Amino acid sequence: MSVQAPVELRCEYVVNPVGVEGRPRLSWVVQCPERGVRQSAFRLIVSTSEEVSLKEVGDVWDSGEVNSELNEVRYDGPPLRSNSRYFWRIKWWDSRGRESPWSTVAYFHTGLLKEEDWKASWISGGKLLRREFDVLKPVRLAMVFVTGLGYYELKLNGEKVGDRVLDPAWTDYSKRVLYATYDVTSMLRRGKNVLGIMLGKGRYAKEYGYEDRRVAILQLEIEYTDGTRERVVTDSSWRSSDGPIVDDDLYNGEVYDARLEKPHWDSPGYDDRDWREVEVVKGPEGKLRSSTLPPIRRVRTIQPLKLLVPRPGVYVFDMGQNFSGWARLKVRGPRGTEVRLRFSELADERGNLDRRNLRKAMATDVYVLRGGGEEIYEPHFTYHGFRYVEVTGYPGVPTLDSVVGVVVHSDVEPTGSIATSNPLVNSIHRAVWWGQLSNLMGVPTDCPQRDERMGWTGDAQLSAEEASLNFWMVPFYEKWVEDILDAQAPDGMVPGVAPPHWRVPGDPAWGTAIVVVPWTLYLYYGDVTVLERAYDGMRKWVEFLFSKAESYVLRWGTWGDWCPPSHVHPVETPLEVTSTWILYRDSLVLSEVAGVLGRVEDQRKYGKLASMVKEAFNSAFLKGDHYSTGSQTCDVLPLYLDMVPEDKVEAVLNHLLRDVQVSHDNHLNTGILGTRYLLETLSKYGKSDVAYAIATQETYPSWGYMLREGATTVWERWEYLAGEGMNSHNHIMLGTVDAWFYRNLAGIRVLEPGFRKFRVRPDYVDLKFVEASVYTPRGRVEVSLKRGEGTEMRVVVPVGSEAEVNVPLTGISVKEGDVEIVRGGEVRTSTDGIKDIKVEDRYLKVEVASGTYQFQVY
Repeated sequence: MSVQAPVELRCEYVVNPVGVEGRPRLSWVVQCPERGVRQSAFRLIVSTSEEVSLKEVGDVWDSGEVNSELNEVRYDGPPLRSNSRYFWRIKWWDSRGRESPWSTVAYFHTGLLKEEDWKASWISGGKLLRREFDVLKPVRLAMVFVTGLGYYELKLNGEKVGDRVLDPAWTDYSKRVLYATYDVTSMLRRGKNVLGIMLGKGRYAKEYGYEDRRVAILQLEIEYTDGTRERVVTDSSWRSSDGPIVDDDLYNGEVYDARLEKPHWDSPGYDDRDWREVEVVKGPEGKLRSSTLPPIRRVRTIQPLKLLVPRPGVYVFDMGQNFSGWARLKVRGPRGTEVRLRFSELADERGNLDRRNLRKAMATDVYVLRGGGEEIYEPHFTYHGFRYVEVTGYPGVPTLDSVVGVVVHSDVEPTGSIATSNPLVNSIHRAVWWGQLSNLMGVPTDCPQRDERMGWTGDAQLSAEEASLNFWMVPFYEKWVEDILDAQAPDGMVPGVAPPHWRVPGDPAWGTAIVVVPWTLYLYYGDVTVLERAYDGMRKWVEFLFSKAESYVLRWGTWGDWCPPSHVHPVETPLEVTSTWILYRDSLVLSEVAGVLGRVEDQRKYGKLASMVKEAFNSAFLKGDHYSTGSQTCDVLPLYLDMVPEDKVEAVLNHLLRDVQVSHDNHLNTGILGTRYLLETLSKYGKSDVAYAIATQETYPSWGYMLREGATTVWERWEYLAGEGMNSHNHIMLGTVDAWFYRNLAGIRVLEPGFRKFRVRPDYVDLKFVEASVYTPRGRVEVSLKRGEGTEMRVVVPVGSEAEVNVPLTGISVKEGDVEIVRGGEVRTSTDGIKDIKVEDRYLKVEVASGTYQFQVY
């Protein structure tokens, strides 16, 4: 059988990216239907053109035949040039020496790599900016590098450039400003051309510590077919004007007066003599850096399910789903008619909106008609979190087609899926999925609807594993790790929000994001780059925590086990317990990170410090058969990290079980930190039935209760609350249950970074079937488990991975394919791809190489 060509070629974890900086990482996936196949070597070439690459010539860099099982390599050729396109492809050899065909050709295009490569100036002076220029020769390639603050939209010859919205992603603009790179070759025309920029406020505003003006910078690089080049930049020759966007605000919405539109302002031939000259300005202090994270985009549309009329002239569209984005309005009416769209998560049965939980956010878009025919409006520089849209001032009577929901978020690739025989589990998963996407807006936000929408470090560190199981998160999280490092104080403290657009105090369970997120990326994707970038910040953070500790007990904290049932503050779990636990966990992880990076002294140092914190934790908080107050969280945390003395494990576990089963009738009583680890801890100690009972409750407090009360995303609180205050109905911090679905119901968990080795061990719970898949850097992992008279289990292990498959022994004999490998409880034989078989704790533990395996238990 021939070996297949590599697929899924990615540069910096992105397919054919533009704006690449530094020495990029190049990765690929190898596939083969045979079992036990491994890559033994590869050869990668980088070329100046697609034609050269197709000739199998690496005139930029040729790695030669490299003996390696790794499916990622860092570019190691001559320094890359700014604004240059490179083409690359790869082939591989398997463990039998068979050579694959070359892959298809992929490419990457570099950004402006040096500060001196920027010849453009920052300009300001209006909400619309334009510049005409001539193109007199055939164009081979045209690339534009651009950003605007707070937000921008780029136009060229009357068309929008690219599909990004709400760009650039938020950063601390005093540290970094992200620019986008676009290929506009096909958009240029011979003769006159026009570049236009629309600017919005975003977060580049006085209330966030920046200048209160809109600025832009752009550089267009044109290469003609005759080899000559031309450049168009923002400078004093540009013209500016105001436009139809009268007002725009992230929280309050957008006011758009179509009567103020300037038709064809972004096309050649427009008379801009009455426009103002722009001002060349200094611009923000932050360095220009290429934006390589997934852009925020219009991802899909939602048709409303119902049109309600609570009062004459008031029309409320029920989308049936809580999400982030805006409404697309279709309307026809007299000039000057003002249509108002108000957004809300909640409404009563008649359609009356309840907007109290938006707090100060007005969440209102206003459109003023130009008149003269059908008009379609979408906002440009705001977004909302909502399910309901109230429309007033509509001329005539709208229909269900008059308003469409536009789903907007960072366009991360979906990579995971899970489905079970329990509809409630599936509904919870769907609610988490929608909630996570609603809170990916260039940073991982807490909520999309009220006057907040910040990059809270606590919410994001708790949900990082869930997000990595569902979506391709490397480029997104690597950008956000930079935000955290930028926000870190000189003494090592990590604030509660990054970028720090709110100045709020820190907390160990929030600041731990500087450790948890890089470590999660390493575990799930296997690349050490993020550990190398973050290591100094991680070490400074842990040293900061130790500076606050007394005799290795950390009593400093702000929020701790936030939002337990019936409370906001952790009334039953002392801050000193959660803070000291974080000190232990972060010291332990830092020691492991140091080991990965070869920092032996640090590995020993922080390993020893972790041991001392563990001893102090037990001395301070262990009270016989429970910890501290005996709350669920107090017992769960030390059990999860194996901190409990061996002779006390059973007593502490039993205390936890009594609290869950007797005191709370199989319900949780945890805040966000305890919730993250409760179910997994119960499963770890053989109590998966209890964990499953908690996860599938439908009475308060539970995820099922939220759904029973109409939730389509996970709430911020366990209670149904609609009044003013802290009660978002689209939060992600309690969505961590989804990681347990993948890790314990489907049984998929990483054993070695990047899924080089993983385990499949589904918990014994009352499910007829569970199916799950996770796309990994080595390819797709798949698990299917069906329970009936016997058990059927199918597992797919990608090339380059190994797996420890634990098949639930619901019978005494097992077949793999057509081969009986266990008869009457005794292991009989092995088969192709299986390296070891043994019976262990109600499971048949099978060590397998790559391939597809089908087990039948009877």
